Amino acid sequence: MARLLLSLLLACLLQGCFVFEELDKGEALMDAHRPKKPEAAKSSAPVARAGKEEPGPLAGLSQSLQDWWKAKSEPAAPQRDPADVPVRCEIDGRMSFTRRSDCQLRGGSIL
Repeated sequence: MARLLLSLLLACLLQGCFVFEELDKGEALMDAHRPKKPEAAKSSAPVARAGKEEPGPLAGLSQSLQDWWKAKSEPAAPQRDPADVPVRCEIDGRMSFTRRSDCQLRGGSIL
């Protein structure tokens, strides 16, 4: 009887040990697949000259091309019609306040 109580006590106290082992294994696996910091890229970069470098004739063109590409590649923020104002809308007997276009799309009536 004492052995049974001792084994039940140990089972209750030690039941969570495998959980911590699995968490440690998972963290080690995530660390193994985590992208490394680009320290090697920084060290392999060419060393700047001691004096100031004068910008070349294409320095301004390069910056303007980068600005142009950024403006063209990023999507523009959606613009809402100024006439699309919040209105009181009745949908299926319930009243709510939505924009005019949302009310019409949901099949409601504008009050």
